[in-house]
Amino acid sequence: MKKIIFSIWSDLTSKHISAPDWKKESFRKFKNKLVKKQKEYAKYCGAEYFLFEAKSTDYVDVQFDKILKFEELTKEYDQVVYFDLDIIPITKKNIFEEFDFNYPCVYDQDVNKNALDEEWKKWLRHQYREKNIIDPMSRYSKVAAKKSMLLIEDIISNDNICNTAVICGNQNAANLLKFSERTSYIDKALLKAKDDTVYPKEYSEGWVRNNEIYFSFILEKYNIKFNNIGIQWNYILDEFVSEFTYGVHLIHQVNKDFEKTFTLLESR
Repeated sequence: MKKIIFSIWSDLTSKHISAPDWKKESFRKFKNKLVKKQKEYAKYCGAEYFLFEAKSTDYVDVQFDKILKFEELTKEYDQVVYFDLDIIPITKKNIFEEFDFNYPCVYDQDVNKNALDEEWKKWLRHQYREKNIIDPMSRYSKVAAKKSMLLIEDIISNDNICNTAVICGNQNAANLLKFSERTSYIDKALLKAKDDTVYPKEYSEGWVRNNEIYFSFILEKYNIKFNNIGIQWNYILDEFVSEFTYGVHLIHQVNKDFEKTFTLLESR
């Protein structure tokens, strides 16, 4: 079987809240180490590895391009795995053998499940009291947008949002998603939701096009069977969780503290 793990790189120039200068600098500093880690894991899995150069330097466009590239590669490869470049494999498990690639494989996260989310809720309450626009990259903002969009379709949604730092599947999975085909429709659904929503303007005014909202919307609206790969295959390190356990398989370094993680890995 033809298998590939791929990632995407872009020298982002457009300003975005998720790509401040210090994060971009950390990426540049550790780019070669990150690619080496992913390439070694691909070899371990018996898969090809490729780092694609994004055509766009806009953060939002790159996040959509990765899913479109995934869709494209499923026409050439039997099994396709996408990693954000801040994904660091630390496992001896072969991801190609863990899940049924006939269906989309992604980490579907319940935003209310983690006890540490109390900090997020305090922040949200503060934003609302101060009449501030809530960060559209907040997991709660993404869930609110998705739920509002689905409510217009008469669908009562859940409190989950997909994290697309890791995506697996084959051509059948891509055909179930029809991501490229459905994007323009979902663009319109988002605009409708911004105008007609049960959420206060502190939420809706910040909503923007987002690949994770769109991915989650598609799964729910079209009732697509998928595999939730779980936190162990997308273990997020951020401002609340800064340390990993060797019981996980893939570290997702959202906080971009690559220095700390690589120091721990290399000292083991």
